[in-house]
Amino acid sequence: MADYAGLAVLMAAASLLFLPGISLRSLWGSEGRWAVIAREMIQTGDYFLPTINGQVYFDKPLLSYWAIIPFAWLTGVTETTARLPGALAGIATVGIVYALGRRLFGRETGFLGGIVLITTVMFGFWSRTASAELLNVLAIWLMLWVLAGDRRPSFGRYLAFYVVAAVSAFCKGPVAPAVALMTTAALSVTEIVADVRSNGRVRARVCLARHFGWILSLKGSLAALCGLIVFALLFFLPVIATGSWDAAELMWRENVTRFFKPFDHVEPFYSYVKHIPVFLLPWSFVAAASLLSIGGWEAGRSRRWLICVTVAIFMFFTVSGSRRSYYILPIVPAFALIMGRSIAGFLYGAREKDPVVMKGSLIITGLLPVLGGGAMIAAYLWFEQYRHISEIIIGPVVTAAGVFALMLLYKRKFIPGIILTVLALFGLLSWGYTAGSLIGERERTLKPFAAGLKSHLEGVDREKIAMYGVGNSSLIFYLAMPGPVRTIGDMSGVCAYVRRPGNYLVTEDFQADRITKACGPANMVRVLAQPGEGKKRDREGLVLFRTREGP
Repeated sequence: MADYAGLAVLMAAASLLFLPGISLRSLWGSEGRWAVIAREMIQTGDYFLPTINGQVYFDKPLLSYWAIIPFAWLTGVTETTARLPGALAGIATVGIVYALGRRLFGRETGFLGGIVLITTVMFGFWSRTASAELLNVLAIWLMLWVLAGDRRPSFGRYLAFYVVAAVSAFCKGPVAPAVALMTTAALSVTEIVADVRSNGRVRARVCLARHFGWILSLKGSLAALCGLIVFALLFFLPVIATGSWDAAELMWRENVTRFFKPFDHVEPFYSYVKHIPVFLLPWSFVAAASLLSIGGWEAGRSRRWLICVTVAIFMFFTVSGSRRSYYILPIVPAFALIMGRSIAGFLYGAREKDPVVMKGSLIITGLLPVLGGGAMIAAYLWFEQYRHISEIIIGPVVTAAGVFALMLLYKRKFIPGIILTVLALFGLLSWGYTAGSLIGERERTLKPFAAGLKSHLEGVDREKIAMYGVGNSSLIFYLAMPGPVRTIGDMSGVCAYVRRPGNYLVTEDFQADRITKACGPANMVRVLAQPGEGKKRDREGLVLFRTREGP
C-alpha cells in the first residue's frame, strides 16, 4: 500500500507542476512546427503527409505529430493540446523512475529520485514544451525499465521491449531504440564480466546465453522479430500512403548520417560535460556529491546497472558528432536515480551518515530558494518591467521557507530540512511556470503581431497576400488562415508581386532594404511591424507591407 501511496504522491506532484499554465507561454522556436503540422493534418485529413503552410515538411517521423491529434479533436490545436503529449510523457517518466528506484534499491530511492526529477528545472521545462524530446526520454526509460532487475525476463517483457523500440523510432527517429539497445548490450557485457570475476572461469556460451537472452534466446529472437515487423509496418505505411520515400530518407539523414557524419549542431566532444550541470539544476551540487558517494554503496547488480546505464547514455551522445544541449536530456532520469539512492543512503544508511560533502551540497541547494525568493522581491520593488503582484506574496514565503530549511539542514535535521527545501523549490517552479510565464510574455511580440496582422488582412483576397523569406511556423499557426499563404521564393518574384497595386507582403524587416533596392523604393508602404524581442536588435522582427494603389 505504501508503494502505491508514494507513486500517487509523485504523480499528483508532477501533474501539479507540469500541467497548470501550460498554455500561458506563446509558442516558441520549433514548437510552431508541431502545432501547424498537427492542425493541417486535421484540416486536410491526410495524416501521412506533414505540411507547414501547405508545403511538405518531413523533419521528424509522424508519431510525435500524431500524439497531438487525439487531444485536438475536441478543442482544436492550441498551445495546450500541442504541449500535452510532452507533459504526460514527463509525468509518466517520473513514474518509471519511481518504479526503477524501488526495484533496484528500495522505495525510498524511488520516491526521492522522483522528487528530484520533478523539481529539476530543465526536465520540467521540456515536459511543458511541444516537441519530441520527452516522448524520446519516456521511450528510452520505458525500455530500460521493462528488462531491469529481471534475470530471466518473460517473452512478454521482451516483446514489450522491442515493440516500444519499434514505435519510438517514429517519434524522433531511431535514437531511442539505439540508446536502449546499446545500453542493454553494455549491461549484458558488464554482467558477463561480473560473472567471470565472481565465479572464476565460466563457459562463454553459458554467459552469452544468460546475459544476452534478450537477443540470443528463442523468446528474445521471436520478440525482436515481432518488433521488426511493427517497425516495417510503420516504416512502409507512409511510403505506401504518400508514394514517396521522403520520410524514410529523412530518418536516415537526420539520425544515421548525422550521427556518423554530422552536418549541423557540431559542438566539441566535451560539450555535455558543460551541459549536464545546467540540466540538473537546482540539484547540480547534490549530483556531484552523489557521484562521489557511489563508491560507498553496497556492491551488487543494482549499482552496476545504474552506473552502466548512466555511462552508456553519456557515451552514446558524446560519440555522436552532432551535439546539442537538450540531446542529453535522457541522462537526467539516471542522475535522478543516483541522487535518490545517495540521499536515501545519507538519510537512512548506517554507513553513510552525515558525510560532509553531501551535507554541504544540500545546504547549497537549500540556499537556491532563498536567492530565488529574494530575486522575486527585488523584481517587484525595483524592476517595473518584471513586476507582478504574485512576487510580493510568493517571494517572501519562498525566502522564509528557504531560510528555515537552511537552519534545519545546518542543525543536521536533514529530513525536515530536505522536505522544506523541496517544498520551496516546488513553489518557486510552480510560480515560474505560471506567473513567471506571464511576465516573460511581456517581452514576446510574435503573437500580438500575428493578431494585428490577421486583423489587417481580414477580408483581403488570399491571392493578394504573400510571404517572402518567412520561416516562422509559429506565425503560420497564429495567423490561422483558412488555407496556405502564398510563398514567394526569389527576388524576381517579389518584384513582380510588389509592382501590382493592393497586394500585401509579409517579410523579415531586414529584407526590406534588399527589396527596395531590387524593386524600387516607391512600390511599398509599411503597414505593421513586429517590435524586437528581448535583446534582439531593431529590424529583426517581421513586417507587413502593402503595395501602393497608384503612382
